[in-house]
Amino acid sequence: VVALAGSPERPRIELAATLGRGDSFARVLQRAGVGGAEANSISTMISGITSLSDIEPGTPVNIVLGQRSSRNEPRPLESLAFRARFDLNLAVTRQGGALRIERKPIAVDETPLRIRGTVGQAGIYRSARAAGAPAEAVQAFLKVIAGQTSLGSIRPTDEFDIILDYRRAETGEVQVGNLMYAGIDREGKSKIQMLK
Repeated sequence: VVALAGSPERPRIELAATLGRGDSFARVLQRAGVGGAEANSISTMISGITSLSDIEPGTPVNIVLGQRSSRNEPRPLESLAFRARFDLNLAVTRQGGALRIERKPIAVDETPLRIRGTVGQAGIYRSARAAGAPAEAVQAFLKVIAGQTSLGSIRPTDEFDIILDYRRAETGEVQVGNLMYAGIDREGKSKIQMLK
């Protein structure tokens, strides 16, 4: 048995960092263990593709650090991957000693979302929520409708019609946007039609 001078280091470290609100991308990498010069270089590479301010706070960044030559040196980055925008993933990898960035576009369907239904005894809010409309969208819808008529004048037999901005990524995530159209139909005829 021979006593070791120090504990051996792992050859690779895999970790996830999270971009905080008001945080710089280079600072996130440095806290994860990437050297300052390398972190700034990676930030410059990324800013050449997309604005760093477009990256949402809370975005997870998957990082793999390699083996360092000495304990006094920061670990070199082997790879890094994260979602830069709703429609774009970015990956940074080390190839032949140099860092390279790769774009991975995500297909996004931007077909608006239409939600229709009968007001019913529960009222517009509950009926629209039960039909799948997000709470913020229903509130915007009610605000628009209330600007045109009294909400108390809407009958349980009336039908609501809501159209929203809607984006769906091929990876399954969705983004619900602003209200585009608000309508109330009574007995098959339009009572209110508001188009943004």
